[in-house]
Amino acid sequence: MRKHILVILFIFSTTLVIQAQSRISVLEKTLKTQTGKNRFETLYQLSKAYLTVSPKKSLDYANKAYTESIKLGNENMQANALNLIGTAYYKQKKYKSAIKNYEKELDIRKKLGQKISHTKTLYNIALVYEANKKERKALSIYKNALTGAKEAKYHKLVLKCYESVIKIYEREKNYKNAYIYISEYNAYKGAANITFERQQINILETKYEEGQKELEEKNLELNMIDSTLLIVQNEKETLVKDTAIKGLEISGLTVETEEQKHTIKEKDAEVKKQQQWLIAFSVFFTLILIFSILLYKLYTSKKKAYKLLTVQNAEIIEKNEEIQVQSEQLLTRNAEVIEKNEEIEAQSEELEKQRDVALKRKEEIVDSINYAKRIQKAVFPAEKYVKKVLHEYFVLLKPRDIVSGDFYWIKKVDEFIVIAVADCTGHGVPGAFMSMLGISLLNETVKVKSINNTGKILDNLRSKVKKSLGQNGAEDEAKDGMDIALYIINTKTLELQYSGAYNPLYIIRESLDEKIETIKADRQPIGVHLIEKDFTNHKYQLQKNDRLYSFSDGYADQFGGKNGRKFRIENFKEVLLANYKKPMKEQKKILNSTLNNWMGSTYEQIDDILVLGIKV
Repeated sequence: MRKHILVILFIFSTTLVIQAQSRISVLEKTLKTQTGKNRFETLYQLSKAYLTVSPKKSLDYANKAYTESIKLGNENMQANALNLIGTAYYKQKKYKSAIKNYEKELDIRKKLGQKISHTKTLYNIALVYEANKKERKALSIYKNALTGAKEAKYHKLVLKCYESVIKIYEREKNYKNAYIYISEYNAYKGAANITFERQQINILETKYEEGQKELEEKNLELNMIDSTLLIVQNEKETLVKDTAIKGLEISGLTVETEEQKHTIKEKDAEVKKQQQWLIAFSVFFTLILIFSILLYKLYTSKKKAYKLLTVQNAEIIEKNEEIQVQSEQLLTRNAEVIEKNEEIEAQSEELEKQRDVALKRKEEIVDSINYAKRIQKAVFPAEKYVKKVLHEYFVLLKPRDIVSGDFYWIKKVDEFIVIAVADCTGHGVPGAFMSMLGISLLNETVKVKSINNTGKILDNLRSKVKKSLGQNGAEDEAKDGMDIALYIINTKTLELQYSGAYNPLYIIRESLDEKIETIKADRQPIGVHLIEKDFTNHKYQLQKNDRLYSFSDGYADQFGGKNGRKFRIENFKEVLLANYKKPMKEQKKILNSTLNNWMGSTYEQIDDILVLGIKV
């Protein structure tokens, strides 16, 4: 029995030593005794373990795992093995073989409806094409993987796909598309909260602590069994000693009986002799009976103890096997967690590099745009000049992107004040270029001899814009141009001339029936148009204190409010009509605060905004 306990303790200590060995050694030793699914799993883990150490050995184990999965008829295992085969070929730069095996895996994943694994495999195929310098093919597959990852809500892979697409566009110097995907990447990354790796580590730590606790409990049980065995052994030795003593006592009694018998033979009768024999026999029989009872009790006790030890030994062996399996699983999972952590760190470093490059490029672009802003400001009418010409007015100009595609232009020629408010195609830098072109052409067009008719000024301006942009009416050419409200005020007679390309002019006059009078614009732009007509010249007699408002469509088209709708021209009119009697500077503040409240913190500005108000 003692030997059995020692054997069990030796096996248990050997198990603890095995747990300390490297992952690969444990898996290779385990493989020798495994069959079926367990054998496949071990081959699979060995292939993964060798991927970074020896891709050739990894490929060998992956092929064996694939053969085992064919025997088992398990398609999911086949797909997993094909994945490792493809990866091993990829590590050896055997790209055709890698793609061939990945595509086999892809077919199985699709058949089994495994969306996440299917998307992962697409990503792996794209990696191989990229490594093989076939970046256009890789780009197409990355985009397919990105769509699949979004549908499966696999956040980690979504970010990986974004990063790969951005890298390819940057290598192609396609910065426009790179910028679009960087913006989408940042938006998606801000919305996602991925904590999978931390949860896995917590689960593994919990299982490890449970395994350690169970080992301690089994050690305690073994110590208790050992103590019980020692007690039984001591009891056995005590009984043997007692038996020997009793034997000696019996021998002594026998001698005494013989001596007494001899004396009785000489001194007493035959009856007394027989009585002594009877007494001696009775004593001897009683001792034998007591000794037999003690031996029986000892035997029964040992038998029960043996049965108990047998059951406990079986339980210990079973628990040791379970602990060994759990230890192997923990080693495997710990290695996977370490591998994933290394991948995350590498990705983090790469992302930081990309962020630094993007920030540097953004800084360069912003510097260029700010320089363009200074140039644009220089060609806009100077504030001192505008105050001298108009006296009471306000200009609310809110570019969407630093520089503006909306512009205003004011020039006084003798007694005439010429005013233009325009909205050019686009916004930001393209719009700013158009605005400077418009100001330059207005300076050329408006001369002393040609300011008598606003319609002719716009006709002339349209011709120059088309010529400058090379527009001849072809279907595939850009339809760049501008919408404009152009009007001339005769400061002596207060006669107003107005012509417009889409942009109207509002006039509010103080009266009992306060209302906005609208002078409508022609429905054609300054630029190429399907049917071009001469611009209409409107005339209107102004009065002192009349208010004139000209504007682009940015204010009325801005989204906001509770339902995310446009502000609309009707609401814009209501704001003007409710506040037109207030000083011009205060009207500007009201228009600005109304727009900000409408947008709130939810909505961003979608277009350049320009409103010009004048008090006659």
